[in-house]
Amino acid sequence: MKLNCPCGNQVSDTTDLLSYKAHLVADQDLDDLVNAAKSVGGGLRDAVARYRRHVYQCSACKRLLLLFDDEVHAFSADDPAQANQVLRSVEGEQWKRNLRARWRNGRGEVWWGFGVEDQGFETDFATWDAVETRYFEVFRRLKKGGLLRESVLDRESTTVHIWPAR
Repeated sequence: MKLNCPCGNQVSDTTDLLSYKAHLVADQDLDDLVNAAKSVGGGLRDAVARYRRHVYQCSACKRLLLLFDDEVHAFSADDPAQANQVLRSVEGEQWKRNLRARWRNGRGEVWWGFGVEDQGFETDFATWDAVETRYFEVFRRLKKGGLLRESVLDRESTTVHIWPAR
């Protein structure tokens, strides 16, 4: 999905763990959300899906874009420079990243940690060995630093490595 900001910039929501996206729960709904998550047969994901609204931050003008009833409502900060990345994790640079690597049809890519300093999206791999080597370099560094949430290495749609083991 892509949202159009009043400034003309497009805000994209095509993946998970975005540093410019958050989920808003109205204070009036908070107790209902908690009770729904505790109820028999209910789960946290289902409860959150019912009570949340999506909020995005435009990377260009720093406006907050609230998606409500399939309409975008824009809100501007008094000082856009101070409002940069207000929707990112409270963990900041210590936010645990996902690491993914894939080799398919003679092409490789490795990506991790969007929205933080230690992030990457690398696509110029000519061999499987180069993808695998880079994946394990990043894997060891992130794991050692306590910054790894999970990682997956795929070769031709077959999972070669997964952490933590499932």
